[in-house]
Amino acid sequence: MAKLILIRTLSGFKTAYESDHEQAKKIKIGEPYEYEYKKTRNILFHRKFFALIKLVYDNQEQYQNIEDLREDLTVEAGFYRITYNLHGEEIKKAKSINFSSMDDTEFSELYSAVLKVIEHYFKFDREEIAEEILRYF
Repeated sequence: MAKLILIRTLSGFKTAYESDHEQAKKIKIGEPYEYEYKKTRNILFHRKFFALIKLVYDNQEQYQNIEDLREDLTVEAGFYRITYNLHGEEIKKAKSINFSSMDDTEFSELYSAVLKVIEHYFKFDREEIAEEILRYF
């Protein structure tokens, strides 16, 4: 199964990238194809999220590893899956935020929830965060 990134225009669907165009040429004319669609994630928003995490990491002393901070913020924001260790104890693990695991809508919800967690635990002001993030982004 191949994936293509398409953009809807007034004259129909067009491939988004040259690599998609090459893949689309392999589709036979006149044959039916089944497809699913979903909106791709905004890479700039993805980068803004990591700028937010970096901003918090640079302004705290508790965490020695930025990935541990990201995971804890994600779990505290409610985006986690439950697993169990060898002792049968419940462990919350952060949901994957890669592009294939989380669509744009869910990622936006994650960003908002993480922002609330940051405000609560680190006592950062939302407006100050918005201003400061521009330096990281």
